[in-house]
Amino acid sequence: MKNRTLIIVVGVVVLILGLGGAVVLLSGGDDDGSVSAPNGTSGEGGGEELQHTRPVEVIGDPLASLGTVVDGDPAIGQAMPVVEGATFDGQPLSIGGSTGQPTLYVFLAHWCPHCNDEIPELIELNDRGGVPADVDVVAISTAVDPSGPNYPPSQWLVDKEWPSAWPVLVDDDASTSFIVNGGGGFPYLMIVDADGNVLDRASGTKSADELDAWLQATLPPPAT
Repeated sequence: MKNRTLIIVVGVVVLILGLGGAVVLLSGGDDDGSVSAPNGTSGEGGGEELQHTRPVEVIGDPLASLGTVVDGDPAIGQAMPVVEGATFDGQPLSIGGSTGQPTLYVFLAHWCPHCNDEIPELIELNDRGGVPADVDVVAISTAVDPSGPNYPPSQWLVDKEWPSAWPVLVDDDASTSFIVNGGGGFPYLMIVDADGNVLDRASGTKSADELDAWLQATLPPPAT
């Protein structure tokens, strides 16, 4: 009887250990809760999964659509509306408002062939030192279409080698960030001063040389 009881106890212990091992295997054997995200970042505050549209909140008045501008851009000198949202992995991020230095905002759609052409030009300009050190660059992933090419946009930007130093805001299902900032085609670019006021806007593909000339003509001269 004692031998039979011992066999039963050993069997139960082996079963428990086996189930514990199965749980580790099913969970991937990783207990840090982190989720790999674009540009080598990791989710914080609980390891939130990647999402390719997220809610945004707009503070301020929308800009006129660049697509309706015929002569002179009325948005120049106006405050860019602040858009509060998050990155693909849920880290808080906002665009607009006072940032302490000028910012180039780049609105991109993963399915847009012109956006695919523009990203390498921006990277080339950056690699050769054409983006001034005191200018931030922020992308906005917008107009997401799960049935379109290069979905999901988080992986698309990784594949396009979007620099890790340039954060990416995720727009909502209605492309609100793009619309309230007067988006008039893709890619859509805005240069904003340190106080959050619009210096210039443009849409369509620009070569690295054209981007360089545009930045030099638009940005205020460096302080002496």
